[in-house]
Amino acid sequence: MSEDQRPVPPGWNACAAEPLPAPTSSPALLAFGLTLFAWGLVSSLVLVFVGGALFFHSLLHWIGEIVHDAK
Repeated sequence: MSEDQRPVPPGWNACAAEPLPAPTSSPALLAFGLTLFAWGLVSSLVLVFVGGALFFHSLLHWIGEIVHDAK
């Protein structure tokens, strides 16, 4: 018996089948970009630019995925 075919106990409602969003690496890249940015503030201006670019790229990509999934 699969999970969606389990009997529902009396007085309970069955959960609606809702698809899960696709897995994405954007949150991890966003955190890595933020880490590089912060590390660059104390060590190198190059890391500030690389971390900032990675942060904003992954943020925009993640927002784009959310908007696309909402349609």
